Amino acid sequence: MESVFQFWQNVTRKTKALMPLQVFAAQVEEVDEKKRTCRVKVNEGVSFEDVRLYGLTDEGLKGFCLIPKQDSMVLVSRIDNGNDLYVTMFSEVDKVLGTIGDKTEVAIDKESLAYKVEETEVALKSNDIQVKTKGVTFTVSDKKVTVDADEIVFNGGGNKGLVKIKELTDKINGLINAFNDHTHVIAEIVTTVTASSEVAGPVKGSGTVTNVEAPKTASQVTEFKIDDYENPTIKH
Repeated sequence: MESVFQFWQNVTRKTKALMPLQVFAAQVEEVDEKKRTCRVKVNEGVSFEDVRLYGLTDEGLKGFCLIPKQDSMVLVSRIDNGNDLYVTMFSEVDKVLGTIGDKTEVAIDKESLAYKVEETEVALKSNDIQVKTKGVTFTVSDKKVTVDADEIVFNGGGNKGLVKIKELTDKINGLINAFNDHTHVIAEIVTTVTASSEVAGPVKGSGTVTNVEAPKTASQVTEFKIDDYENPTIKH
């Protein structure tokens, strides 16, 4: 008579023979990032298509998803003991994709990071439907950080807005040009003139040169205003 331990060993062995393997190791052959699925192979002759990287095979994709590196090893599991498969564990990841709600998207790989929040406003104006999209985009790639937002604040923004360099340059150049074109009024000059004549002999007298006024500059330089060259949407 077999022992209880041997009995359960036999049951387990027979059950395994009747049921397909539930979790197995496989190598990633190809990834479909749009569908969030991949193809894996168990050995040189057996491959499985449409292995899920995400809970649903739906392009309306919500939540987070790991994109495995091609040729990396993964653990694959069966769903409800059927033929639908999904990746349970990863050895190497190429990218992380994520959506939060209907507005926020995140994508991270070894070269870049992208964060995007969009909100769509629909308004009726003059019997026309106007659709306006606003939000925040933050991207890090190619040794450059790109931010697109209605307002950007660094370190609390206590120093107010950054300088708009073109406007400031134009303002200073306007002052320089006005200075260079500036003219002065010559004051009244009184002078004594001595001359000689063959008929009357020496003649003395005086003459006056009246004020000589040069035309004023066509434009006057105005005082600087911070609004002329401040970018209030970026505070530091």
